[in-house]
Amino acid sequence: MMYAIPFHHMIVGLSAGAGTLMGICAILAWLSNRVSNLESSKSTLDKASYAASILTLVTLPLAMFSGYYSVSDPTGSAIFYNKFIFSGIAIGFTSSYIAGRIRYGAEIWDHPALANLQMLSALFGLTSIMILGSIGSKITLGESTLDILPLWPEFMNSIVINQWVSLFLVIIGVSSVIISFKMMDSSNKSQI
Repeated sequence: MMYAIPFHHMIVGLSAGAGTLMGICAILAWLSNRVSNLESSKSTLDKASYAASILTLVTLPLAMFSGYYSVSDPTGSAIFYNKFIFSGIAIGFTSSYIAGRIRYGAEIWDHPALANLQMLSALFGLTSIMILGSIGSKITLGESTLDILPLWPEFMNSIVINQWVSLFLVIIGVSSVIISFKMMDSSNKSQI
């Protein structure tokens, strides 16, 4: 496709920027319960993070599709496979963040356990997006800024997870959703 590469670069910039804004604002909203200077900004930080998470969720799949069409053989390399894996992880954590925000509203930051879960969803989404950017710069430039880390994995090899590990990860994900709903229900009952 003629315009796939420029479109991919534009969409990647949008998703990386929105994901970074989501992560940073969510961390600051979480800190607003602990730092008095940030408390007056909690509502603004929450709204910015929420809007950025929605934009991230829209642009990440577009970045995946445009990336697929911008290379000649997307199935021929393990590094592209790893990009798809981390794209899925980023989408999952971003979706988790949005689901928590929709379910509990802006008051999610007032419940410590849910605020921790919400902040971790945003932080892991941001980390996944940083890894995606690092893998992308490995593809285009041959190096990345995260190469300075001592334990940085080699993404030229494929990460293969067998079906039992995958099933275990699904069980952990479903369990965490159920636990978060139970925690919110129990905190609502204790307030009544």
